[in-house]
Amino acid sequence: MNAISATRRTIRREWTAFGILLIISVGLMGISDTRTAQDLQSAVNWVAMPIETVLNEAADTGGSYWSALTQIDKLRTQNEQLKQANLTLQEELDRMGAISKLNEDWTQITAEADSVQYQTTPVRVIVRDLTNVGQQTLVVNKGSRDGLVVGEVVIDAGGALVGQIQAVDATVSTILLVSDPSSVVVGTATGTPAAATAKPSPGASPAIPATGTITGSVSGQLQMMYVDKSATLSKGAIVYTAGESLPGTNDTSPYPPGLLIGTVTSVKNDPNLVVQSATISPAAHLTDATFLLVITNYKGGFGPPLPTGCVVSPASAGSSAGSSPGAASSCLPNSAASSSGSPSAGPSAKP
Repeated sequence: MNAISATRRTIRREWTAFGILLIISVGLMGISDTRTAQDLQSAVNWVAMPIETVLNEAADTGGSYWSALTQIDKLRTQNEQLKQANLTLQEELDRMGAISKLNEDWTQITAEADSVQYQTTPVRVIVRDLTNVGQQTLVVNKGSRDGLVVGEVVIDAGGALVGQIQAVDATVSTILLVSDPSSVVVGTATGTPAAATAKPSPGASPAIPATGTITGSVSGQLQMMYVDKSATLSKGAIVYTAGESLPGTNDTSPYPPGLLIGTVTSVKNDPNLVVQSATISPAAHLTDATFLLVITNYKGGFGPPLPTGCVVSPASAGSSAGSSPGAASSCLPNSAASSSGSPSAGPSAKP
């Protein structure tokens, strides 16, 4: 009973509200065409117009800001994409430069391999150790499997002395640089380029070549020591390996003759000493060389002892390119050696 009464009251309120709204709507429609209603409408429009203008401008400004923010975000995304593309292009350009340098270095090393008088094997530097803590060495990408052995001499694309193989593994080798303090090589200074091309004065004695022991230093410069006081040694002189052999033996220099070592940068000539010394700037590219050449057919060092009463013949003294010490030596009796002009331990030939 109570539920039925509540439903009727709800229906009654709804119809009452509908009737009131209908009456108001009809009334407004009736007075909308009157002068008073039009004046009131104009007044309301006049009052609401500034508000409407402000709201429209605010909406336009908000829309512009939103559009700008959206555009900025889009531009930021495009900018990041362009940056990434630029980095990729830069990496490709850097890679092209590195590839171009590799090609240039390889062209130079192959040209040197064709021009050098020795048999060589090209190698690539894979590790550099140029610190002052340990030995100054390079590690190259070939080893005993490629026929390399300890003691072989290494040059760069300009034919300059780089060093000597110190250790060999199956696939890699370690080169002791000529600039290391423990490296020792005998070199000869041939004079400055200007002096080499100048004509000697009439009656002047020929210049004595300056030969000395060259070692490396922690600074990377080479030190030439024990040079004869009477020898000509000057700044700018070009220094090559001497490649000397001990007379009357099969012992030859570990380094072949004529390899470029460097240029004399300063000379120390102490009047209280019987020898002079010099500082040499190495000619080889020890810090940036990519490819090197290993000389494989020169075998210097200590040769087998000579038989008693024999000396090395003049034609075969020392090691030639591609021969081992003593390999081309022939034993001559002391008398024969003396008659041919070679040094002998026995009696000299009669005049």
